[in-house]
Amino acid sequence: MDEIYLNGSFLPKSKAQISIMDRGFLFGDGVYELIPVFNKKVFLLDQHLKRLKNSLNLIQMNEIQDLDNIINKLVEKNQKSTFFIYLHITRGAQDYRNHIYSKNLNPTILIMCEDYPQFSQDLIKKGFFATIQDDFRWMKSNIKSISLLGNVLLKNYAFDNGCYETLLFRNKRLTEGSTSNVFIVKNKNIYTPKLSNELLPGVTRDLLIRLLSKNGLSVIESDIHESDVINADEVWCSSSTNAVVPIVKVDDNIINNGKTGYTTMKVYEIAQEFITNF
Repeated sequence: MDEIYLNGSFLPKSKAQISIMDRGFLFGDGVYELIPVFNKKVFLLDQHLKRLKNSLNLIQMNEIQDLDNIINKLVEKNQKSTFFIYLHITRGAQDYRNHIYSKNLNPTILIMCEDYPQFSQDLIKKGFFATIQDDFRWMKSNIKSISLLGNVLLKNYAFDNGCYETLLFRNKRLTEGSTSNVFIVKNKNIYTPKLSNELLPGVTRDLLIRLLSKNGLSVIESDIHESDVINADEVWCSSSTNAVVPIVKVDDNIINNGKTGYTTMKVYEIAQEFITNF
């Protein structure tokens, strides 16, 4: 897990260096992707690179070529079979610190392997807690930006309060979690916030919608209010690290008698089957 790719070279993580003038370091000027690897197979690589391309376009950076080959080479070098690829691209180093960026900078490209906790089925059956906060992040959360201070503060708020996730609301509408997309179930219908600039178009979110459709379970993309979450029959979060994370308590509100619901467990099993057979 120590070997990384940085700007054209494979090298140990301890040997990697970037300039203090890198705009990612000074301004958070860049984007990233987190891509699962299961049994040495990069999971949904095309979809992740498509989202990366979109993020680059939205911050006026050009597409980076040959990333798929670099990622596959790094996977081959890694002795582990299941882990995550962290892909980090900044606008590059500039001779002087200035909000206005030069048009001819060489981007900084970092790709490395990371471990993230994979929840066991026993934990999934037990369920997790969440808390609610106002979404105070910037208004272009559809860009997978490396500027994650808002998300960091909100995720730590959850951690400090004994929760897995912070559910975010803007203008009384659910956007997403601090590091996840959110689904709810009410009267056997499944809902998730509709895509906009206020939330990330999750690759796992999209996968679940497609898998559920194939299994006769449609997902309604709509506005979701705080009362909808609190009074939901079931709630779950989705992300690249864990596809389905049941939420059985939101602040002081118990969901489904504090137990993982039938639909959530079914979605978890559908997702796990797809991952196993990928």
